[in-house]
Amino acid sequence: MQADARVVARLYEALADDHEVLVCSSWEALQRSLGRRSFDGCLVDADHPNRHIAAREIARLRDEQPGLAVIACVEEGYALAYYDLGGLGVAGIVAAGAQAPAVRSIVDRALATARADGIARGLEGRFASPGTVAIGWAVEHAGPDTSVEKLAAALGHTPRSLRQALEDAGLPGPTRVLLWGRLLLAGARLGRDGRTVEDVAFSLGYATATSLARAMKSQTGLTPREISEHGGMERVRDALFPDDDRGRPPRNRLGRIACVALLAALQASCASLGVGGGGVDRSAIDAVLEAEPLDRAHFGVMAVDARTGRTLYQRNEQQWFVPASNQKILVTAAAWTRLGAEHRFRTEVWAAGQLSGGVLDGDLVVIGSGDPSLSDRFWEWGFAALRALADSIDAAGVRHVTGSLLIDVSAWDSTTVAPTREVDDLAFDYGATGGAFAIDEGELDVIVRAGPWVGLPADVDWTARVDEGMVVSRIQTVPEGQGRRIVARYQPETRRIELVGAIEVGTVDSLAIAQRDPVRLATAVLARALEHAGISVAQGSAVRWTPGEPIGSNCLAGAVRGCPRARVLTAIESPPLRELVRVVLEPSQNWVSEQLLLALGAAQGERGSWPEGLRLMHEFLHDDVGIDSLDVSARDGSGLSAYNLVTPRALVRVLGYMAARPDAAAYRAAMPEPGEEDSTLEERLPGLEGRVFAKTGTISNVNSLSGYLVRENGQEVIFSILANGAGLDDEIVEQGIDDIVRILAR
Repeated sequence: MQADARVVARLYEALADDHEVLVCSSWEALQRSLGRRSFDGCLVDADHPNRHIAAREIARLRDEQPGLAVIACVEEGYALAYYDLGGLGVAGIVAAGAQAPAVRSIVDRALATARADGIARGLEGRFASPGTVAIGWAVEHAGPDTSVEKLAAALGHTPRSLRQALEDAGLPGPTRVLLWGRLLLAGARLGRDGRTVEDVAFSLGYATATSLARAMKSQTGLTPREISEHGGMERVRDALFPDDDRGRPPRNRLGRIACVALLAALQASCASLGVGGGGVDRSAIDAVLEAEPLDRAHFGVMAVDARTGRTLYQRNEQQWFVPASNQKILVTAAAWTRLGAEHRFRTEVWAAGQLSGGVLDGDLVVIGSGDPSLSDRFWEWGFAALRALADSIDAAGVRHVTGSLLIDVSAWDSTTVAPTREVDDLAFDYGATGGAFAIDEGELDVIVRAGPWVGLPADVDWTARVDEGMVVSRIQTVPEGQGRRIVARYQPETRRIELVGAIEVGTVDSLAIAQRDPVRLATAVLARALEHAGISVAQGSAVRWTPGEPIGSNCLAGAVRGCPRARVLTAIESPPLRELVRVVLEPSQNWVSEQLLLALGAAQGERGSWPEGLRLMHEFLHDDVGIDSLDVSARDGSGLSAYNLVTPRALVRVLGYMAARPDAAAYRAAMPEPGEEDSTLEERLPGLEGRVFAKTGTISNVNSLSGYLVRENGQEVIFSILANGAGLDDEIVEQGIDDIVRILAR
């Protein structure tokens, strides 16, 4: 490691309880230590003194120490794609700021893989295919989560054909092979790692230390203490695979029937304790769900081991639930995968005509991309973003346009209200919708100032005030003590927003309302920005909604990029999609999520529309993730619709799919975390900071939480908890959900 005492101390603290740790401060010191002693694993700095030298040294370690588990420690700010496991060749990656449970989990996983490889190499030539591979797989995946079906699938067999293949190789059946894998890993942990029998038993899913001791004695003739003091995994290997026995079971071991009976007894013991494999207290979760008043709600819960996929807890996991904002998990996963985490929205400005001497003889055309970043999250506000665009047009040499400012949004349909949206939602900021060219996340911030005395109309101002008739106020000033009563109503026939109500004398108030004509509003704002930049447009501005509408003398909407007389003048780009996904997930931003869904339809479908976006999302879920088509019925991109339906197992599967990607850490980091400022978990689950990354969801009678968590033993869990129809205050249901998360996190 580099001589960074803070990093070394943090890693030492994470590992010292479970492993004998030696710290080396240079590659040379590491080589000397490896030459003098035998080690199971090596945690190295993948950037010291630079990436090139570190990669070379790691390659040398792999060549000279084939049985060594090499784990790379990397700076959190770097793109993990660089440290791709296949390219760098390491067995695991630890971020420098990782918490102790995560470090232990990654190290244990890497050591298990290395030990499995060592076992396989040691048995090469002794067993025909697939015997050696089967034993290695059983060691790497040792634990209660394994099954004959998983082992068979990993080796390309059916359970029946695997049994025959193992018999032909001189090995016992797959059930016994899996048992031996657990005992081999137990031997390694008892020996080199120096763990207690109780700890090893728990880590492998045994209900008690006695259960592990009984299994070890019956299969090897040895006690855990003998293994711990004399040889560890090597002692177990020699007992299971004596040189003169070609891998057949030693005499006096349990027969197949007795072995199955023992496994059944262990399972019964776990059930009687209410503890599932891996230590999840199922009875405690049941108690939360079955106690008043939560027993009136419909709950769906699923939790699985992130590494193996083993189910830790499930209840109604196959049933449909309204997900609320857990819908955003489906949308962001589809956009992240299909568009790419580095995808940027690009708003282009084209000259449809000849530009000479500052005069554009034709139309100025803006091609909308649906960029959701034109707001105060990334700019001072939306007007500032379009003012920057106007300045770029000025810098491109345009001072006068003989034609019009035309906004080409023909790649998206003109529907501004999502299907199944409730009418009452349309006036509020959370119900805002957008289009191919829109600003400020579809919102208008309104400032209301009471008149100087009772009975006078209030003074109203709003952001992007480019059209005096856009907002009509009928708010009156009332005496002190009568309270504020302001309601926003959209008038579709005039495209105006009417504010009615009252405000107390001497007060100032604010409210956020939805833009109900977002594309035309953004168009008017850009026209004002051009005016501020000193650019005159002779024939005003207009929106081209339909492909094929005329633009300039010989260009068409939807085909400007191919028009021979048109050329691009300038463009602005959004931040990468991974940053936009963070905006969606952390504060649960509805408008941006809907924009991503529509953009998916525009980029890979026929048009930017809800039907196309939803079709492509369903296609991703079915074809890429492998979700049953009956597990998801989507109606929008934000989760605001009560018509969305999804099963807990579908959400878990999507989260698992994203966790298997090379950029999984970036997606997980976009999730809300306990205590994280401005996230929806800011005031929930205190004490689990850095261990829970999960998306919340709340609409009427719906509460949800799905995501990732790290348990106290370092085990990573993917979970989904959906609650419908409780008829209770959100705080009560959320507390129940949080109680379940805390039980899973133990």
